[in-house]
Amino acid sequence: MILVTVRALAEGRRNDRRPHDVRRWRAAAAAAVCALCVAFAPPARADLAPSEPCPSGWVCGWTGPDYTGVASFVSQDMPRYPETTAYVGFNGGASVWSSAGTWRRDGRLWGRCVTVYSGTEYRGQSRTIRPDQGIALLPASFGNVRSNRFHACRLS
Repeated sequence: MILVTVRALAEGRRNDRRPHDVRRWRAAAAAAVCALCVAFAPPARADLAPSEPCPSGWVCGWTGPDYTGVASFVSQDMPRYPETTAYVGFNGGASVWSSAGTWRRDGRLWGRCVTVYSGTEYRGQSRTIRPDQGIALLPASFGNVRSNRFHACRLS
């Protein structure tokens, strides 16, 4: 309905050769279209902490997006996850959270970050996750987590 109204207004003004009115109508039409785009845009998603807590010092993987489904937990470097149900949250995982911890040294904040890899033996694509952060939905192009490595990282 708005497009019809804007079009009718624009056509009605076409016969009236006053350039400043045409510009005004075009600006109004553009503003109306922009307002509609903003009004119907999906809200931005914030990465929320998992509802099932990830134990302090661990990295956790879930079979579903947004930290849902079956969870798996590791607290050490894993060059490969065994094909067992204990690691299904990584081998078949869709989301990952790190609760690896932080500390202060020389007035700076440090953390135990974890880098997750799409391949075994720390190969393939990688994503580094800071403490108390996660990936709510691993990209399809990444696949599943097949290995992980912990390392110190400066946070501030």
